[in-house]
Amino acid sequence: MSLLFAVQQQHTWLTFDGGHISRSDVRPRLQRAAMAVADFEGAVSNVISLEGSPAHAVALIERRLRSDGLVDGEAKILIHKTRTVGAGYQTLYTAVPLETWQQTYAWAEAQPDHCLLVPITSLLFNALKPGQAVVLQSGRQLSVLAMLKHDMVYRSSLAYSDHPDDLAMTAGALAEQVADDLARGEDNLEPLDVKWCPLLVSHPGEGQPWLDDTLREIFSARSGLAVATVPVRRVLDGEGREYRSGAAWMERAASAGISVNPGGSRIAYLAEWALPWASAASLVFALVLGALGARWTLSAHEANQRAEAIDARIGQIDAHVQSMAAEATVPDRFGQVLQFIDRARTLQQGIDPVAGMGLVQAAAAGQVRILRVRVEEPVAPGAPVPTGGVPDLREPTLRVDAVVDAGRGTPGMQIPTFVERLRRAGFDPVSLDPQNAAASRSAGGFFSYLLKRAAPAPAATAAMPAVPVAGNAAELAAVAGATP
Repeated sequence: MSLLFAVQQQHTWLTFDGGHISRSDVRPRLQRAAMAVADFEGAVSNVISLEGSPAHAVALIERRLRSDGLVDGEAKILIHKTRTVGAGYQTLYTAVPLETWQQTYAWAEAQPDHCLLVPITSLLFNALKPGQAVVLQSGRQLSVLAMLKHDMVYRSSLAYSDHPDDLAMTAGALAEQVADDLARGEDNLEPLDVKWCPLLVSHPGEGQPWLDDTLREIFSARSGLAVATVPVRRVLDGEGREYRSGAAWMERAASAGISVNPGGSRIAYLAEWALPWASAASLVFALVLGALGARWTLSAHEANQRAEAIDARIGQIDAHVQSMAAEATVPDRFGQVLQFIDRARTLQQGIDPVAGMGLVQAAAAGQVRILRVRVEEPVAPGAPVPTGGVPDLREPTLRVDAVVDAGRGTPGMQIPTFVERLRRAGFDPVSLDPQNAAASRSAGGFFSYLLKRAAPAPAATAAMPAVPVAGNAAELAAVAGATP
């Protein structure tokens, strides 16, 4: 169901219903939801420049209109747009006689269906952007509204009659006034995009030009502006007479946001306007849900088939595993093999005692006497530290017991020299308390070191290549007193 579009033209109401139009000399009773555009029987609209706060605009405008004699009673001031200009502001307004305002507003609210009331000046402003202008031809009245970069221009003229000559004279005079306004403006957008909107123009007869085209050409020639007609359509009245109208363009420019109705009426109108679209959307949504439901049903059936195939495959694998369980036995002496492998890994991580003993002898040459070299077994993590000061080890390590050779080397430097040679050989010597403290006190010069594997370095690696592990973890002892 389409919505109605009603426009007030001076004291006549035009109701557009698709491609048909009806006229009424009184306010019509609209049987469906409608948008009503009112000029409030020729109410005064204009642009005024004021200073101070925009909150006082209504009182200042009413006082200015009374002083100019444009209103002589109570008036309803409608503010369409306020723009700041320097220290003041510009206001686009419409002053409606209070009685006319109350009657028109009450008529809109009393309609049997939703009816939004839109001031025609608000509609024109809503249709424009900066750099655009519109000329509305509504019966004998021509109105111009231009939105410039920093200015607004509004002009309106009423012809003496509907005769084409009077309308042509009014269009020419209005064009000259607009041209003067634009010439006085500063910092305006150029060129100005101007649209001509004929509300309702009767068919001129065969071979005759349309009246709105003639007036548009006169306005363009007298103002120096390029003017284009808005999209128009042909409509018929109840007697079959043909007209041309830009009401469709006006209907697109109107909206609930610029109406003067309360919020509840606006929401109800929007719901009525969106009802056909909501119905279509609901139908499409239902079709989409049906298609998705069918697709999900097919997908669920395919998923069930795949699950059954996977269950069958798992059953086959379980049966095969059970058939092989009887053959899965641990070989004999498997525990001894694991112990051997673990022992070999431990020896590989430690120091080769044979190669290490040779390196120790080389480091002791001319400085100390080696008493004993043995392998210290790794201590399990968390186990108590053995006696003798051996630290908590994680790999096999060499222990060296030696005594200072008092007759050889530099006195007092034998042990430091020995330790330095061990470091160059790739060891990390750690000092230990001698195991025989009594012997140490009696003989003097007795000391012990724990030789740990040092972190590999390029120079050390080149000097001493890795030697494979040989032998076992049994204790190796050197003959006491033997010299290198």
